[in-house]
Amino acid sequence: MNLQALSLGLYVHVPFCSNQCDYCHFFKTRPSKDILKQYLDKIAEESAFWHKEIGSRSYETIFWGGGSPSCLSEGDLQTLASFCPRDKNLKEWTVEVSPNSITREKLQTLKALGVTRISMGVQSFNPETLKRLGRHQSAEQTYQAYDWIREVGFENVNLDLIFPPDFSALGQWEQDLITAVHLNPEHLSTYCLSYENDTGPFTPEKHKAVDENKEADFYEFTWRFLAEQGYEHYEVSNFSKPGFQCLHNMNTWRMQEWIGWGPSAASQYAMRRFQNSFDMKAWMDDKRINEALLSEEMLYKDCLIFGLRTCQGVDLIQLQQRFPNAPKTRYIKLWETLAQEDLLILSDNCIRCTPKGLLLADSIALEILSVE
Repeated sequence: MNLQALSLGLYVHVPFCSNQCDYCHFFKTRPSKDILKQYLDKIAEESAFWHKEIGSRSYETIFWGGGSPSCLSEGDLQTLASFCPRDKNLKEWTVEVSPNSITREKLQTLKALGVTRISMGVQSFNPETLKRLGRHQSAEQTYQAYDWIREVGFENVNLDLIFPPDFSALGQWEQDLITAVHLNPEHLSTYCLSYENDTGPFTPEKHKAVDENKEADFYEFTWRFLAEQGYEHYEVSNFSKPGFQCLHNMNTWRMQEWIGWGPSAASQYAMRRFQNSFDMKAWMDDKRINEALLSEEMLYKDCLIFGLRTCQGVDLIQLQQRFPNAPKTRYIKLWETLAQEDLLILSDNCIRCTPKGLLLADSIALEILSVE
């Protein structure tokens, strides 16, 4: 496999966030002057290390996530950007922002630095839902932030929305979608709450009480509604106007290569996969976790799993050309079974999920992992 032919993305995790939302399980901490300096110094070290590792290769996408990068001052945003190599091959640079920490001045700084895409964590416009999620923002702050984003000149904007907890109010969710579409962003991400052990009231035990039929109703309603509004449904939870798919995420779903800087950031590079430690001190000491050497078969499985979460599906011929030693024949029976159950469509050597299959993408992933 020619590694030079793969797309390369850079993810920078900014762990600082002034708002500790109840549902969020990403690594985050409150910023202070000392810890910010330590963070930026360490990012400088990571940048230098990876500059030597990748040699002449270029990053095609950059994504700053968190936490909330918009917690950083204008000066710190400029410092962080100085560590990110950029050339003519860069196709997309996304920065996540929060309505209650972004300012017009910070957006002007990001625009001047060359950022091409803003992703704003709206989650909801409804005060009650925001309260239940532990969000310390108002709908008015979101509208103001969105106006600033457009005034500064950003023409590629994503809004993140989260289904109401326990799927109790479809009408309320519809109103969130109507409001979001009225703002006219180029991209929308609509997520189901992730129930993790460290997310306060939103734990796996709470998830057991969720009605899966209601959950499916929310997904299907969202898919229909946004399609009617001119948004292309291109991944289970992602929608875009034509030409505005998130290139960084597409790179990941296609199992290309990416490098992660910052605590908890993950990397997949040169047939290795690993993650930086979630602990700030351990990360600064270069501690890694979940390290694995990748085989063609492992990547083949991952391409199937993540490719089937996209509405385009997977081209089996292209996949076999990329991984000639992967045992594709082992999966034939599974494809036939899933097709019989109306979960999969197989045509012209391409497989893709039916709408019913997309609802069960996680279960299909487990079936793929079980193939030996």
